[in-house]
Amino acid sequence: MMQVKILFTLFAVLMLIVLGANNCDAADCLSGRYRGSCLVWNMKKCRDTCRHEGRTGGHCSTSLKCWCEGC
Repeated sequence: MMQVKILFTLFAVLMLIVLGANNCDAADCLSGRYRGSCLVWNMKKCRDTCRHEGRTGGHCSTSLKCWCEGC
């Protein structure tokens, strides 16, 4: 029974890693000007920074990085 719990926990952690890795689209790229952690309340700052870089917009990812859209 303990082996099933360990296997389920390992599966859950691997799924979180895979889902987090697929969070960004292929047309997204990291911002070159944004500094610091990109948290939910920093979304406007990330979007504005990306627009100043000439992109269409931006968003914060689960890895706390600012990703620009339209690269």
